Amino acid sequence: MPLSKASNLRRSAGEYKLERRRRAAADGLCRTCCAVHVPSGRSTCQKCSSDASARSARRRRASRTKCETERGVAALEDLGDSYSSDGDHRAAMNNYQRAFALTSEDGSAHMRLAFKVGREAVHRGVASSADDWFNIPLAATPPVPTTAVHVAQLHMQRIRALWASSRTSEVVALSERLLELAAAANNTQLVLSMQLSLATVLHLLSRHDEAERYLGAIDVRTLPQDHKIRCMYERVRGFVYATSGNAAMAFASLARALHHAEQDHDTYARVSVLITTAMCACSLGDIELAAELFLKALGIARDDNQVWNVAYIALEYARVLSRRGDWHMAHAYVNQAATLENPPPVVLEALAEIGIPIAIHCDDEHLLRRCANEAALTFAFRSGEPPRIGPVASSFARYFHKVGQPQRARSVLAKALESVTVADQHFDLPLAVVEFGETQSFARAREVLRARTLLPNAAVAVAHLHYFDALVFRRDGNVEGCLREAATAMTCFERLRWTSHEKAAARLCDPATSSPRVKTVDASSALAPFGLSERQRNVAELVIAGLSNSEVAERLSISTRTVESHMTAILRRAGLRSRYQLLEMLHR
Repeated sequence: MPLSKASNLRRSAGEYKLERRRRAAADGLCRTCCAVHVPSGRSTCQKCSSDASARSARRRRASRTKCETERGVAALEDLGDSYSSDGDHRAAMNNYQRAFALTSEDGSAHMRLAFKVGREAVHRGVASSADDWFNIPLAATPPVPTTAVHVAQLHMQRIRALWASSRTSEVVALSERLLELAAAANNTQLVLSMQLSLATVLHLLSRHDEAERYLGAIDVRTLPQDHKIRCMYERVRGFVYATSGNAAMAFASLARALHHAEQDHDTYARVSVLITTAMCACSLGDIELAAELFLKALGIARDDNQVWNVAYIALEYARVLSRRGDWHMAHAYVNQAATLENPPPVVLEALAEIGIPIAIHCDDEHLLRRCANEAALTFAFRSGEPPRIGPVASSFARYFHKVGQPQRARSVLAKALESVTVADQHFDLPLAVVEFGETQSFARAREVLRARTLLPNAAVAVAHLHYFDALVFRRDGNVEGCLREAATAMTCFERLRWTSHEKAAARLCDPATSSPRVKTVDASSALAPFGLSERQRNVAELVIAGLSNSEVAERLSISTRTVESHMTAILRRAGLRSRYQLLEMLHR
């Protein structure tokens, strides 16, 4: 029907209705229903008047309910912000979720609160089921200016959630889809965020050429003056430089990333940058710097109540301590991290990767059982990240060999070796292959290690390569070659201050060397200045040994609440805030 004809019909209908009402009023009928006679002085009948009043009341109630809902959402969100700034992420998440449930009809507020729920979930380490909260289909969400920022924030939380649940390979498709949406909307900031996200994930997956392509598309001169974006860019660049062995450029970029994180007052980003810098320092040979940075990150995460991050950093610090030969302190930190309830997959992997060798070295069967959760092996392979697959597989190979399952050890090493092309950060896989793997895998394992030695600042890889060759010569029965390579490896590890590896190489040089012993700490002398009672001293010594509160209670035949009371008194007298600080005090 032509537009002019439709307009004429609508106008005719309106005129007819108006004429009908005039006639009804002239005949003394209700102007609304035009059927009921009304008394003089009234224009509508009782029923139509009641219906109109009911409609007005409903509109007022709806308006009032909407205002009350908006006020309730604002109050819950403000309360969540307050709890989050205080480090109480559980309470913050509860308030954000309640507000989130009230905003189903407000897309912008819904995405804003989904981002906040996801952020707190990541802080608490419960982001593996984050898809239940992030129920907004990104593909159907138009990246218009009013929602683009929230879409980007929500997407970044999804990426964090996927990473925390060891589903890193799934992030690529998600990022590419959002990058297309951002490009179609001509949203340059969102495009930049997605390019950085893809570069980060592809580097984690060891797809370096593709990652470089996305990084190369970014012109640093056009980067916005946004601390979050610049922090992310510098962190990715630092990681890339460290992977390629360029220590000076890596540390310079990571220092700038830390500066931007501090300027943005983002505690989580600050901790993440410190962890990345410490890992890069470790792979580039500066173990002292790595220890210092892990301790700093541990303090910040503890102050911000990042529970799962505290456990993860404690495990990474335990790895550094074990390399320095301080097995007692490493054992205590692993024991503390193992007490975390419902750890996310990334912590389970770290617990297996770092805890298994330490538990085996310290001959702690109980800790070994807690660390050797085979779900960690599944998570590592599911992630698709070679830097996670190699170390976790090598630790489980040691575990399987110890429990009398050599075939499983060989199988898991062969599967891991298919996924790893170069020793990015850790060098455990080649050594595990030569100790527990098949002979035909030696050449492939050596090539993985040799590829890293061809890069600059490869002192750690070179030391491991000599140690690898020494182990090969020992398996071949070539005593002279074994002694030569072991002596070179021992010298290299001595320069790096990797005391435990130095001693391992020394044992190859002199098999008669006494077996390694765990370094002990004189806890009684360290605790003497605080004037503890005998029972408090007993509790403190067991805690220092790495036992949890429930284990201490069982050992001393007292209640867990009594142990907690004693620990509060001990920390107060020592001027400390946590058992981690008690361990650090003894270590110093």
